[in-house]
Amino acid sequence: MPVYLIQGFFFQDQERLGLAMSSEAKGAVAVVNSGLCRFMYAGVIYPAENETANEYVGQMFDHFGDAALSDIKLSADQLEFVKKYNHRNDLIDYIFLKRNGIWVGSYSGSVVGQGSAKCVITEVPQDFFQPPE
Repeated sequence: MPVYLIQGFFFQDQERLGLAMSSEAKGAVAVVNSGLCRFMYAGVIYPAENETANEYVGQMFDHFGDAALSDIKLSADQLEFVKKYNHRNDLIDYIFLKRNGIWVGSYSGSVVGQGSAKCVITEVPQDFFQPPE
């Protein structure tokens, strides 16, 4: 079974506290800034130890930490997987459809809510993960 590299972005609406100068308050005031944030991720999808099951597993890293990928379903035009960060218990479901060579999709989870995502997948040989000779 092939091995794949996966790299992409997920997009998330976020709100965070900030400071702004106010002439009315004669100084700084707390404000809530909101906007769409873009987070890059990268990982690998590879055959599970038990190849007879014809299953894939994977690993991923992004701004929020290391994660394991499970329940991976990859076909010519659809990709699905579940991401679980190593330091958290919640699960995040991803689903993508292939459009003009780019995988475009969404994610959802009880903690993260819903958002959109894009990625590219590159098939690599098994020896890609070994140092060059």
